[in-house]
Amino acid sequence: MIKKHKDILKEFDFLIENGNPKGNSTGFESLDELYSIKYGSYTIILAEPHSGKSEFGFELCLNQAEKYGKRTLVYSPETGSVADIYAELIHKFTGRPVMQKLPNALSEKDIYSAIQYIDEMFSIIDSDDKGYSYYDIMKLRTNEDLIFVDPNNEVIHNYTDRQDTYIENVTADIRRFCKKNEIHVIITMHPAKQEVSIDKDTGKRYFDMPKARMAAGGQAWFRKAMGWINMWRPPNGIADVDGEPYGENAVIIDIEKAKPKGIGKKGSCILYWDWKRNRYFEESLDGQNLFYAFDHEKGKSYFEPSNEDFPTAIKPSVLF
Repeated sequence: MIKKHKDILKEFDFLIENGNPKGNSTGFESLDELYSIKYGSYTIILAEPHSGKSEFGFELCLNQAEKYGKRTLVYSPETGSVADIYAELIHKFTGRPVMQKLPNALSEKDIYSAIQYIDEMFSIIDSDDKGYSYYDIMKLRTNEDLIFVDPNNEVIHNYTDRQDTYIENVTADIRRFCKKNEIHVIITMHPAKQEVSIDKDTGKRYFDMPKARMAAGGQAWFRKAMGWINMWRPPNGIADVDGEPYGENAVIIDIEKAKPKGIGKKGSCILYWDWKRNRYFEESLDGQNLFYAFDHEKGKSYFEPSNEDFPTAIKPSVLF
């Protein structure tokens, strides 16, 4: 279909007056400087196993629910059964686990209260009996505003063409589906191959931050991607570019691509993982405070030296 200026008057006038506005906040001030969740688009998150990409994806979706009332359709076979995913989301929502053997577990009353919220804001695809293609997943979407696919290698890929041709076709279909329905799709991926680095000071061997072209079919995925985020969890004892060791449970969030123009920019920030609350938090831009999602808007800091809870919250996580 060919269109002329007369066919896009309203859209073009809005663009002239407002530019291309950023999408919704992620919940984190430092990340919002670089990236926003634009509806009508999609994002790919790349990280090696045990780096927290599933947790980060769930965090983004829950933050959209809590701040904007956005619903999510979840396809996450690696997280486990539907019951496992409910337990994961309830832990994130309440900051407390559902399993009664764990310290500070939720009461039965609080569990069922949380279930009502998760039922309202999340729909979980049961993948125990069969796998789903991207087209299957898109067909299951009803009133959800986001789709979280975790990870890409659990999706059924029907390669009737070459891999790169298939990827370019399916990503174009995902983009059109997002734009038509004003939704956002988040897809997680693993790198296919990484070179081992050796730290010159400690001799420790580790994998560096993965980049888009390291994913299986990465060149094709990256060419068509709208938003691309890489995640890296620095090994203990590894220093940053200034020679300072990274903080415990630090996760580097690297924006490699942000389209359309105006929704974000290339760059990196650091989030931290709180395994007790099952949530991420950040250091404020002035370095004086620590905030969970959206708490910077309330000035609600968790940087309190007298609070014994906080030091335990940043011990190395056994959940990764």
